[in-house]
Amino acid sequence: MESFQQEIVRKLSKISPLYLVGGAIRDGILNLPTKDLDGVINFPVEELEKVLQEWGLYPLRIGAKHPTISLFHKGERIDLIPFDGSLERDSQRRDFTINAIYQDTRTGEYIDPLGGVADLKNQLLKACGKPEERFQEDPIRVLRLVRFTVKYGLEIEQKTWEAAQNAVHLLADTAAERISEELGRIFVLEHPETSIRLLDELGYIDAFLPELARLKGLVQNRYHTKDAWEHTLHVFRNTPSRLMLRLAGLFHDLGKWETASRECYAWGRCTQENQEFLLEQFRLHGKQLHRWNGQYVEVHGARLDHYPDVIQVKHIKKSNSRKAGFEWVKDGKRHFLGHEKESRRLTQQILARYRFSMVLGNEDWGGEKELLWLIENHMSGTLAFMSELRGEGKPSELFHKIKRFAWEKGWDGHTYQMERLYALLDLWRADFFGGKQREPQDEEIFEKLQQKIREEAQNMRERVPEIQWQEFAEFVREHKISGREIGEFKDAIRKQLMVGKDFQTINKAFLDKEYKYFQAKRKRT
Repeated sequence: MESFQQEIVRKLSKISPLYLVGGAIRDGILNLPTKDLDGVINFPVEELEKVLQEWGLYPLRIGAKHPTISLFHKGERIDLIPFDGSLERDSQRRDFTINAIYQDTRTGEYIDPLGGVADLKNQLLKACGKPEERFQEDPIRVLRLVRFTVKYGLEIEQKTWEAAQNAVHLLADTAAERISEELGRIFVLEHPETSIRLLDELGYIDAFLPELARLKGLVQNRYHTKDAWEHTLHVFRNTPSRLMLRLAGLFHDLGKWETASRECYAWGRCTQENQEFLLEQFRLHGKQLHRWNGQYVEVHGARLDHYPDVIQVKHIKKSNSRKAGFEWVKDGKRHFLGHEKESRRLTQQILARYRFSMVLGNEDWGGEKELLWLIENHMSGTLAFMSELRGEGKPSELFHKIKRFAWEKGWDGHTYQMERLYALLDLWRADFFGGKQREPQDEEIFEKLQQKIREEAQNMRERVPEIQWQEFAEFVREHKISGREIGEFKDAIRKQLMVGKDFQTINKAFLDKEYKYFQAKRKRT
């Protein structure tokens, strides 16, 4: 049985010259699979629509200047563009010569007005006609240049490269939906790091992702062998080929520029002006600073590189003197305190400029909200298991820590999202080995941790639906628990069942014990 595409090609070839062109021909020559089909047909657009409708089809017209007729059927797609019969003229308006190779549907003959077959053989990417005109016609071709270069391992012709560099700024006026779609394709390629470096050489990163560009040359702490830019590319390269994770890898450390700091000491009188706390010439960022208002204090903190009037407070205590001053800690640590939250904030700004939600897909777990969650939580694994990763953890405590982590990162308040936890673990792995100094045993410890967390996540996903809530409902009625307290108590019970030593059934003794603990905790908070 012929496919839908084959049927349409066969029927149209009987009424008009029809030439297949573009990706299907290019990939066919390379013996690569292809899905969608593009063709040009010497037939007026209105008449073509009428014929297709008479065949019981539902053509969709897209575009005005060069209208395209699109047909869809059970996952198959064919795009048809009416033209005046001159393949030479049609080829001149296409993007690259490797996409301007035609095949006559009646004879099977290849027609190659611009030498695209030879360019494909020689692995050369070359614009059709005058490169500057092609990019001015459609600036999205600058991004397509990156995708084709990386996907097919091509070299870019010099004039085409120079024209692309000169046209990057035109992307500022291109629809965000089109840019997001093209970047989405680029970011999931087999060699994603090469794509970012090409975008950087073109000037795209500096112009449109300055939050990422400023990581270049940003020195990290002693555990890193690479600057923040190179580390980011390493992480990006090592994430699985899924757009959600590739974006998380690319943006996870954006906040390091904002939070980059060096360890210091400072002394003086803490004062408050409006909503800010001051220590001599410095602004203090930290918790519970109101307790020190008006007192002379000693601060152990981190002074920000790019906001030198700001000190992030690590420790603060009362000073026995009225000494005022500042000094660096000798051989002090390099800090990026709170960079996870700052990375989330900056990523949110970037997402507002793009439309990645359109291309992230409708998976069981995915979307911009989840991307931001991943970025904000990307350090949680390292922080939770710091002692184990250093070989200093207590085996007696490890199992509980694993269960607690698996629950807290998998439960979203409504369902157990094992996919979310697994995505976080994948990002953690990419970051953990992203150009950092690691001992030989680190990998073994790390992989054992990951495996145990994954196993516990599987158990939890199976356990959650098995919880029987009848006794809980009766207990709530007897104790006249109402409103928001019911939900909070239920969440506490569910968590205890998941992270406790043993999975147990809900009974009155268990509920009595847990409700007393729950009430005491509520009073404290």
